[in-house]
Amino acid sequence: MAEAEAPWLGSVITVVVCAILVGACILDLTHNRKPPNKYPYKFILIRFANWITVGLTYACTYFGRYNMSLVNTPDSHDLLGLTKTQFGIVTTIRTLIYAVFVTVNGVIVDKIGGQAASIVGATGSGVANVITGIYLSYMKGKGVVNIVALTFFFSFNDYFQTFCTTAICKVGVNWYHLTERGLFSGIFGIVISFGLFLALQVNGMIKAGAHLSSVFFVPGVILSFFALLCVFFVKATPEDAGWPPVDDESIAEAAERQKRKDERRERREAEAASAFKDDSINTANGDSYNLSAGNGNKAGTNEEEEEEKVDYGMPLKELLRRLFCNPTFLLLCVVDFCVGWCRDGIIQNYGMYFKTDWLASESSVLYQMASTGITIGSMFGSLGAGVVSDYCCGSRRPPVAFAALVLYTGMILIAYFAKAGWVACLGISLTSFCFSCVHGIITSTCAMDLAGPRATATAVGILDGIQKIGSALTGVCMGALYDKYGARGWLTGLFPVSALGALLLIPILPKGKKKAAPGKEEMNKEEGKNVVEEQALTDETLPLIKE
Repeated sequence: MAEAEAPWLGSVITVVVCAILVGACILDLTHNRKPPNKYPYKFILIRFANWITVGLTYACTYFGRYNMSLVNTPDSHDLLGLTKTQFGIVTTIRTLIYAVFVTVNGVIVDKIGGQAASIVGATGSGVANVITGIYLSYMKGKGVVNIVALTFFFSFNDYFQTFCTTAICKVGVNWYHLTERGLFSGIFGIVISFGLFLALQVNGMIKAGAHLSSVFFVPGVILSFFALLCVFFVKATPEDAGWPPVDDESIAEAAERQKRKDERRERREAEAASAFKDDSINTANGDSYNLSAGNGNKAGTNEEEEEEKVDYGMPLKELLRRLFCNPTFLLLCVVDFCVGWCRDGIIQNYGMYFKTDWLASESSVLYQMASTGITIGSMFGSLGAGVVSDYCCGSRRPPVAFAALVLYTGMILIAYFAKAGWVACLGISLTSFCFSCVHGIITSTCAMDLAGPRATATAVGILDGIQKIGSALTGVCMGALYDKYGARGWLTGLFPVSALGALLLIPILPKGKKKAAPGKEEMNKEEGKNVVEEQALTDETLPLIKE
């Protein structure tokens, strides 16, 4: 029996999702008016305009990436002349392409900064979506030719999307202090999850009332528009916008740069005074003018020009050592593989599940509730993880990820044994809450915490690339399981991997022992460090702390 339809439900869902998005924006605008990170409104507004533009740009990349799930349905398979397994091949290849280039491009983004990366990524993805829409509009063949064409178009799209994936964290790590990043990642996750609403709910509405190609044309045009917004509203760092840095590592680097500038200025002044004295003596003796007097100034100018070159990253050798010599980072790489399997295993196949097992069309109440549940679950999952991490776990991330993976395993069991459509919808929706918790905490927040501002994009790229390897394997594996065993085979394939991810986090769950009181020498070093940081706060950020 087919599920009932409710045309009004889409409007209600849109209002609810938009209200959550507005609430997240208000939270960001208000929570930093309290100590210890009390910023003036001007800084908060500039930061808000910065990240909301980057966030909505990345949300639109979801709009233009997960629109592929609208093609992974029985009616679209018939139109293309493909089986579930054949379409799974397309999914696997394009995701592997994403996995490779999100790692490679992460290094590039660390060099060019978040603004440039967002512009490149949004422009390229927009063009790729429009080209895909054109192909589907004039498509005549079926079968193998569509496998080849769609694999190329989707891979081309995913290559450019990798720039936006790492850009969001590259921007965030520079604009938010470590103690703010959990909540920030939660707020940012709501904006990103808005992209799931666009991809699943809005694209579903578009497909229900127009040709399949429309779900690629619309995201393509919007992505191109947001690329233009990034040119005018996004700054890679606070310094680029005329504000002092807020991250501890950036503050220390700024203090070191200022120290080098002061030393060069003092050296030039000493050289100039010495040259003037020599010139006075030579003139009195009737000698010619000292032509070499300006060489010191020229050398100092070259040093300044070299230092002023914009480079948001660090040397590759140092960058790789920072990441791959950290055992916690290596463990998180394996956990993120499990997250990719669990996350895309749901997102790429839930539509087929509700269509084949519950006979729910895109416009049915059940299908829309499932799509909305995934979106809202993802929103509150990322926000909840950030709040619990910062305010209940002392900015520690692994306990939150562990709890979310355990809960995910339970939700899969609920969906597996569901006898009613609403129970299945509840189980699938809550899996979104869980995988969003882990995705936000591990792939974004942990990457920022462990890597620092100069290596964040590379860390995010590596973690997200490994996650996408897990995602890629779901394409072929889940398609084959669904073809042979149906929905129960698909759900069974998700269960053991989520349990494995939870088990892997157990070694890093215990809170580390408190450090012993430092000796006199260590206290002196710490005091020196605090003096530098205090000077940075009092001298450079005085306008920032006190209006």
